[in-house]
Amino acid sequence: MQLPETVEVKGMKVLTTRQIAEAYGVSKDKIIYNFNYNKDRYVLGKHYIEVFGEELRRLKRTCEIQSSFKYAKTLYLWTEKGALLHAKSLNTDKAWEVYDYLVDFYFRAKEEPKPVPKVKMPEPKPLMRTVVDVPDNPEILSAIQKLKDDITCMQVLLEGCKVYTSEESYKERRKSTAEVVQIIINDMTRWLNLKPGLIQKQY
Repeated sequence: MQLPETVEVKGMKVLTTRQIAEAYGVSKDKIIYNFNYNKDRYVLGKHYIEVFGEELRRLKRTCEIQSSFKYAKTLYLWTEKGALLHAKSLNTDKAWEVYDYLVDFYFRAKEEPKPVPKVKMPEPKPLMRTVVDVPDNPEILSAIQKLKDDITCMQVLLEGCKVYTSEESYKERRKSTAEVVQIIINDMTRWLNLKPGLIQKQY
């Protein structure tokens, strides 16, 4: 089966009465009769749309099949659900077969996306930066690790001060904590006095 010419209104694919009739193999008058006879089942905006005014004039200018509604002042166009109701009214094997075909290849068919040409980007030039050599400096790494150990020790002592204990034990833990503070100060001073080297790194 040859697909009907695409008629699109407000971004929605629809079919004219003539297209429905030709596809289902009946006369245009038969489609109009079925619509009038079952008009209470057809819902405007769901099964069909009404086109008039500027939108109709646009269709007459752009649609190749405009001769079929050249003199129309108002035009009914059928949606996918409207095409289904017409197939139900006709209830022929051809109508059902054509309806399934229209759903797959007309109403819900998507345009193939156009391939986007690949643009080859130039390879970026590597950047050279001057950085400190800390990751490769064992003396500085050792000083940093010592500070981390000091802080861990401080955390353990502080947690120990939060539990129920004798007054003597509490005072002893506070004294130990104060001593760790001094150790931290000394280790911090040592770290701050270490000067890292500078190296060139590629990024």
